[in-house]
Amino acid sequence: MKAGIIGLPQCGKTTVFNAMTNMKVTVDGYGGKGVESHVAAVKVPDERMDYLASVYNPKKLTYVDMTFVDIGCKKKANERSEFDMASIRGLDMLAVVIRAFRDEAVPHPLDRINPLGDVEQLQSEFLLEDLALIETRLERLEKDIKRNNKDAVKERDYLFEFQKHLEDEKPLRTYPLDSEGEKVFRGFQFLTLKPVLYIFNTGETPDKTVDLQSAKAYLENAGIPYIILSGNLEMEIAQLPEEDRALFLEDLKIDEPALSKFIKMSFSLLNRCVFFTVGPDEVRAWEITSTCTAREAAGKIHSDIARGFIRAEVLSYSDYRACGDSYQSARSKGLVRLEGKEYVVKDGDMIEFRFNV
Repeated sequence: MKAGIIGLPQCGKTTVFNAMTNMKVTVDGYGGKGVESHVAAVKVPDERMDYLASVYNPKKLTYVDMTFVDIGCKKKANERSEFDMASIRGLDMLAVVIRAFRDEAVPHPLDRINPLGDVEQLQSEFLLEDLALIETRLERLEKDIKRNNKDAVKERDYLFEFQKHLEDEKPLRTYPLDSEGEKVFRGFQFLTLKPVLYIFNTGETPDKTVDLQSAKAYLENAGIPYIILSGNLEMEIAQLPEEDRALFLEDLKIDEPALSKFIKMSFSLLNRCVFFTVGPDEVRAWEITSTCTAREAAGKIHSDIARGFIRAEVLSYSDYRACGDSYQSARSKGLVRLEGKEYVVKDGDMIEFRFNV
């Protein structure tokens, strides 16, 4: 899973990036002079993995990875933002950081602290980026259309529809796609097509935090998810020794670290879940979509397992724990099931695949 952290200059997105990844990218400049991006991968924390590791004591322990991209941005003379568009490629979602903190040492590029205004500003800029991309592509299609290239004509017609949708101030993720439109979409990196999660980056104390009611209401009415956190505090917590973090969180009355909260919401937003393969050699978590079948899950491990798929032996993690970590006990209670290739894998399933090639 790959998430891009994006926002206006001086919104604290690099601070949020550091909080999520435990990186130490400098946040001193605040100048927004360049559009350099940063990338880091983290292990997705999962208490179930920790427990399975304590039972199996495997030679290898492999968590799901999540990659974060801190997308470079600077303000242009016309007050539009310039994003590092090359870093958008391959992202599964966007995490949009909205400034909700006061700090006179960190001027806002638009000379105001207004979370709702920033939400609307960024949504407008994302729409304009996508419109510019469509206009550029339409110009390049002209020659092929003059040669009566049918594929080019079909692509142009879809692009006209996408263009109208954007001009009506609607993101492309709300456009009703058919299979042909899906093919056209695949060739582009539209910003408004990607699932989005907003992050309100607050001050470290209430007096340094601006009111969020109107911005929250706007996103709630639009059905867009958001989380609220203090990037500075979360960055400090992330850079503490692991044994000190829990105490620090408790003192600050923070129920869970930003990374855990973000990952839970991201998995829900992208309809992702996890299954496990276990044994003395390796305990491993595998990330899949929530509609993934047993055969497709087998293919995540190796194409030969999917090709020679016979059955999947499935036991849920919760049933495993309820049976005292005993497969034998779970089998005697009928909780270990043999499932066919069309079985839809559930979050927390422990699976052993039977196959023949």
